[in-house]
Amino acid sequence: VAWSGFYFIINLWYEWNSEMQRAEKADLLAHKAQLQMLRYQLNPHFLFNSLNTIKALVEEDKQKAKEVITELSEFLRYTLISKNFSNVPLKNELEAIKHYFEIQKIRYEEKLEVYYNIEPSAEEFPVLSFFIYPIVENAVKYGMKTSELPLKIWITAKVLKDELEIKIENTGKWLSENEKIMEIDRGTGTGIENVKARLENTFRENFSFNIEQSEDKVIVKIKIRKI
Repeated sequence: VAWSGFYFIINLWYEWNSEMQRAEKADLLAHKAQLQMLRYQLNPHFLFNSLNTIKALVEEDKQKAKEVITELSEFLRYTLISKNFSNVPLKNELEAIKHYFEIQKIRYEEKLEVYYNIEPSAEEFPVLSFFIYPIVENAVKYGMKTSELPLKIWITAKVLKDELEIKIENTGKWLSENEKIMEIDRGTGTGIENVKARLENTFRENFSFNIEQSEDKVIVKIKIRKI
């Protein structure tokens, strides 16, 4: 009886352990699937806006239209290289962002100025691929509507101990949700919320995301701790 009871307990423990492993695996697969879904929501948004830019330039300046196509091609090349990786070095993400800004600089010319202050220690810090783009796209989109021109955007990054701090600042003001409603039909309307969801799904409590509004500037500050 004692051996039978012992066998029953051991067998029950193995079954419970196997069930826990299956549940953890299922949760992990669901988590990865959700992250992948959120990630791919960004690419059509970028493509949509880039093609609109090319469309506006085709008749006005064919050379500039070709330059935009080149920058877009470089960005899409980055998407192909990084598509199998959840995390990429920050320097890779910034390189893609620079392609985006080159497109916008061609479109807006002297109306847009971009400044970078990236500490070397931050360049290799692992971040989510395509998580900065919606923020800078938002800065350009709404900054152009609310800022004195030229619109100025600053991107800074530094590492303190094991924490990466990224700041995206732009002149102008933060629009309320009611003020953004009219923009939804002309875009996806999911950018910032998408970023928050991806960060939360990946880093859980190991990140912070804050938006600050000063008199003439909007500051998005993100902190990520290595996990």
